[in-house]
Amino acid sequence: MNRNEYGPLKRIMVCPPDHLNISSPINVIAARHNDGQGIDVAGTREEHDLFVQCLKENGIEVLKPQTYERFSYQINVRDLGVASPKGIIWGRLLRPERWGEHRPAENLLEKMGLPVFHKMDRGLFEGGDFMFLDEKTAAVGLGARTDKLGFRVLETLLYDADLELIPVNFPEEFLHLDMICNVIADRVALIFPEAVPVAFLRRLRQKKFALIEVSREEVFQHSCNLLNLGREKIISHPGAARVNELLTSLGLEIEALPLQEVLKSGGGPRCMSLPLQRE
Repeated sequence: MNRNEYGPLKRIMVCPPDHLNISSPINVIAARHNDGQGIDVAGTREEHDLFVQCLKENGIEVLKPQTYERFSYQINVRDLGVASPKGIIWGRLLRPERWGEHRPAENLLEKMGLPVFHKMDRGLFEGGDFMFLDEKTAAVGLGARTDKLGFRVLETLLYDADLELIPVNFPEEFLHLDMICNVIADRVALIFPEAVPVAFLRRLRQKKFALIEVSREEVFQHSCNLLNLGREKIISHPGAARVNELLTSLGLEIEALPLQEVLKSGGGPRCMSLPLQRE
């Protein structure tokens, strides 16, 4: 399965926005657009097609579970869980509107012969709060969507996986850890430092991370929420222009896809994808 956020991607799951609807917003970004500009659903499909095309052009096998009208936010497939060193762990989603999203994903994996290691039945855990720092360490955000019990369940499940889990408390307004922090390359992290504990920043510095700071405004423009495909290539978007320039200066290749409509659902390229296998 996975032990980092930047190894060459071999297999990934995405969910097309066939039934995306933000008329009942479940996060502050969707609420902002529902109150004002709205969302072009046809545009989201076109943007998502470009996203999938980019993944395939980079030699990545793309899996798509069946979509259902009752799952308005199915596009943000990252939230379902994590492909851990021991196998796929499905979390428990906070919002009732999303309960049941695991089922079509689970059905697809069963057809592919990819077993699920565990499906959580206690606590809360969403995959946007899980982030590998390196091969031996992962951060787990404790905010709006993952609670302490969910963290303890993860610890129990992965106790023998040679993986230390670090709890990272952050304000609930930021939804998931990957809104404010993203290990975007080996020893490189995008971060909004005001939103994470000083002890976590200290830990990153001890691990010799280069920290690229983003502003509060950039957080809500999804400047952290990018995806590393491996081999130094990043899927980003034009709204993260300053971050894109900084990453380019480090030698990373940036594919800035037009995702203006998709981003209104509350997730960026990282939220739109569930990596199942990296080299």
